Amino acid sequence: MPLQMAFGITVRDIRAVLAKNAGKLVCSSDTTIEVLATKLFHSFSEEEMDDIALAAMDAFLEDKPEAEGAHRAIRKILIRRGVLDVSRRVSGKQTVSTPAREGMLFATVHS
Repeated sequence: MPLQMAFGITVRDIRAVLAKNAGKLVCSSDTTIEVLATKLFHSFSEEEMDDIALAAMDAFLEDKPEAEGAHRAIRKILIRRGVLDVSRRVSGKQTVSTPAREGMLFATVHS
């Protein structure tokens, strides 16, 4: 049984991580957040999906929400791929409203 069956990652999980880290996204003018999340989802390897599922299970064992663990793992993958730039400082708790997020443009997938 693949580990992904234990925690079913979806495009919504990736979109949530992208939205939460909007200030750290490496931007471009050719892809919306929805398209980027979809491309990333389909580009994840079996090993990356397993890592996300394991992180979700670890969070569950620590009495934390599974999504919290999965989102941390997704964030690490996005940093490794260069989709998120953690060297960028975000002042305060920068957030983007839902309508604005949907219209924003972001970087293409780095495989």
